Amino acid sequence: MTTFLCELILIKKIDLMKKKMVRLAHSTGFDSQETLRCSQELDNLINLHMKYFSKRNKLSNAS
Repeated sequence: MTTFLCELILIKKIDLMKKKMVRLAHSTGFDSQETLRCSQELDNLINLHMKYFSKRNKLSNAS
């Protein structure tokens, strides 16, 4: 699988998780366990994207 395709898949997962979190927050509350758990999963996905696909990370690895 190409790097570009991997990034697109991860971005799609991030987008879906954002939507899920918003739905959970509206239905269960912003401080519910479900919303907080979803927020943590979203944080993990965003951290993965930053680690592997951010331009700043690519520049620091090139040095």
